[in-house]
Amino acid sequence: MMASEWSRALLTMRGKLKGTEWDPENSHCIDYSDFKRLLDSNNVQFMEYSNYGQTVSVILPYYKEGKTEGSEGKKEIVFRRHVVDRMPIDCWNDVWQKLHQQLVNVDVLNVNTVPAEVYSSVATAVVWSMRLALSVALYIWIDNMMRPIYSKLIPCDLGAPPKKITLEPLKRQALGSLGKSRAKFISAEEKTGVTFDDFAGQEYIKRELQEIVRILKNDEEFQNKGIYCPKGVLLHGPPGTGKTLLAKAIAGEAGLPFFAANGTDFVEMFVGVAASRVKDLFASARSFAPSIIFIDEIDAIGSKRGGPDIGGGGAEREQGLLQILTEMDGFKVSTSQVLVIGATNRLDILDPALLRKGRFDKIIRVGLPSKDGRFAILKVHARNKYFRSEEEKENLLKEIADLTEDFTGAELQNILNEAGILTARKDLDYIGQEELLEALKRQKGTFETGQEDSTEVPEELKLRLAYREAAVAVLACYIPDSYRPFTDTHINSIRSQPNMSYEETAGRVFQRKADYVDSIVRACAPRVIEEEIFGVENLSWVSAKSTLEASRLAEFLILQTGMTAFGKAYYRYQHDLVPNLAAKLEALREEYMRFAVEKCTSVLREYSPAVENITDVLLEKGEIKADEIWKIYNSSPRIPQPAVREVDEYGVLIYAGRWGVHGVSLPGRVTFAPGNVGFSTFGAPRPMETQIISDDTWKLIDGIWDKRVEEIRAEASMEIEEDKEKPQLLMASHFL
Repeated sequence: MMASEWSRALLTMRGKLKGTEWDPENSHCIDYSDFKRLLDSNNVQFMEYSNYGQTVSVILPYYKEGKTEGSEGKKEIVFRRHVVDRMPIDCWNDVWQKLHQQLVNVDVLNVNTVPAEVYSSVATAVVWSMRLALSVALYIWIDNMMRPIYSKLIPCDLGAPPKKITLEPLKRQALGSLGKSRAKFISAEEKTGVTFDDFAGQEYIKRELQEIVRILKNDEEFQNKGIYCPKGVLLHGPPGTGKTLLAKAIAGEAGLPFFAANGTDFVEMFVGVAASRVKDLFASARSFAPSIIFIDEIDAIGSKRGGPDIGGGGAEREQGLLQILTEMDGFKVSTSQVLVIGATNRLDILDPALLRKGRFDKIIRVGLPSKDGRFAILKVHARNKYFRSEEEKENLLKEIADLTEDFTGAELQNILNEAGILTARKDLDYIGQEELLEALKRQKGTFETGQEDSTEVPEELKLRLAYREAAVAVLACYIPDSYRPFTDTHINSIRSQPNMSYEETAGRVFQRKADYVDSIVRACAPRVIEEEIFGVENLSWVSAKSTLEASRLAEFLILQTGMTAFGKAYYRYQHDLVPNLAAKLEALREEYMRFAVEKCTSVLREYSPAVENITDVLLEKGEIKADEIWKIYNSSPRIPQPAVREVDEYGVLIYAGRWGVHGVSLPGRVTFAPGNVGFSTFGAPRPMETQIISDDTWKLIDGIWDKRVEEIRAEASMEIEEDKEKPQLLMASHFL
């Protein structure tokens, strides 16, 4: 038998058995259904299998011309191999039973392994038992190694974990506590040290929350009147307005169990932890009902579903959000006397299902305080500060309240704290006006007061700074902003932006188009004065950001306000424009910049004596107040200048349209085909020279254009006819 196998192998290597059942030819694959049909009809004579029966091949005989055995006449037979495509793994037992019935007629060739049961039932049970034991041992080992880390994350109210690690109960182990809530628990008897007296400036919000807490504490009394406590209150507004401070005040005065959590506490790297922690938090709160749950930065878990998954974990956040929705107003939730208070800076990204009534019944905006509110906030934070007298304290706080329009409560608190630091640095006993104003400058983002770490400033730099501040002051006097009057300016800070200080006043509700244009003109003052005094070839970084700011204002006016001839559409960025509108934007922006520069130049030349006088005062004193600036401006002589040409929006757009696509110019059609690409077009008129073209002229131009098109077509047709007359190339197919 061994000899026959060796001889067969040798013949196979030499190709003598090609086409026989021992070395069949490869053919196409067949489906398992066809293979099953062959087995059922007992038409399988030769087959191969390997990989525990996962790869099965059937060897079938064919006539050499492709005809089957049923054909008349004797012909040469060739054997071909057909691999069973997509052989189901669990169907081998059925195949083996079919083969077992016809083993007399079936020869199995090239058997790699026995496809019968690999292991017995006992062996399989032993293997799976070992796998289970290994998994349990691995779990206990990881739990023991991770305990120092997770023990710090276990909430204090759950108690310390047992010292000895045991299998029962597993939920008390460190890994088992991942699904437990991390919310901080404050009992009804504990105090946070913060009360409603520490929150000032917006009394109506304080009254609203106090009323809700009163309804929650006396739920039965109000239920008899048909009144139920709101399920949720959402506080939203800019950062630093006191949303978290309100929650601390509620925890300190409500006299109810309080659970404080952060939106990021729910999301974990393990799947399902967020929903488990939300469920555990609400279960703990219901066990202490009536109680309050506060979730700070709720947008970390309550953002809209289906949005971009920034940073990963989107599916986990959605699971936590769904659990919050269910706990607050789900099918199984009853009136459990649990009040949920949320806080966020981004109301716009919260899921709509979370904001609906029945979950967050009250959505309260904690906005910026008014002038009286700022004064009340300053009084709260000045209670432990030292002033010379109560009267001086009142006057100083009112002055700071006037100068801090659009300041938040946190910024006002920081101003008083910074003033206290400056007082201690100067070894003074009381906070004065100088310390408060310097602290206000620091709060606005600049620490360059000219008093710390002073360096030797070159005379030329001082001169450039003085001219810049003088030009800005003159433009502020010529085009005043009644809602933002200036207070003073100085040359003590070496910055690329003007040092002018402004006083914010209430009352501005909207901005007109003229206000935007005036802002563009005022922003050009530093660059224009440098060109006038030092020349175009001698510019410096002192006026570097002025043209950038003016260009941004002009682009904002054109793209995002809809007040210009560019159109009513809103474009957030310049790259949102279609290509043929980019040239129009550039032309219109250049027109506004042209007007702003010419207007600013005219004003500075007209009031050049005032500019020189203010510059001299700045070089002498280093600073100048608003009263002195107005006095110099009104008393200095004027040099009359010619009128400045106003902005011609439609003219520049007609001119810019010649750069664009044919026929889409605004407001009319393009006169000719597009010309050269660049800052000018061949033969195009300047905006001031643009004239209205009559209909007859348009017809004449169109006729000339159509005639030219016909000539081009005629030339093209002649070239085609000439190509047809040329002899064709002889291909190889002509000789075959």
